[in-house]
Amino acid sequence: MSGGGIVNGGFETGSLSGWKPSGVSAAVVGGGCHGGSYCAQLGSTSPTYHNSNIAQKFTVPSGGSTLSFWYKVVCPDTITHDWATAKLKDNTTKTTAVILAKTCSNSGSWTQVTRSVTAGHNNTLTLTSHDDNKTGDPTYTLYDDVTIT
Repeated sequence: MSGGGIVNGGFETGSLSGWKPSGVSAAVVGGGCHGGSYCAQLGSTSPTYHNSNIAQKFTVPSGGSTLSFWYKVVCPDTITHDWATAKLKDNTTKTTAVILAKTCSNSGSWTQVTRSVTAGHNNTLTLTSHDDNKTGDPTYTLYDDVTIT
């Protein structure tokens, strides 16, 4: 699947190539993904503390107008100290938008996020999962199929 200006948006290389990981835990996993064989897992199945992130700088190609990605958060935290979130920085206009507000859910379903983008603009997409390190409620988030259409 072509990702427009996004490199390795479906993680089908089996690695995080094209993405800059930071924080506690970022890896590519196989199985249970939205599309294809692989997806990114931010956070761990064991409790960890703080953020796990991946980020990618990209230029929106001519004809591109919509950034899209899918996520599934595994968040058993009952008081929502854990969450998934995503930010998009338009480096051309120097503005940053939260495109996925902090969310904690254990529904087990994939959810799509879309955002309008401007052709020719350089952007940075940052995908995040946060865990508060509490025993018994490890939080992690799967991200997949990051595209521009």
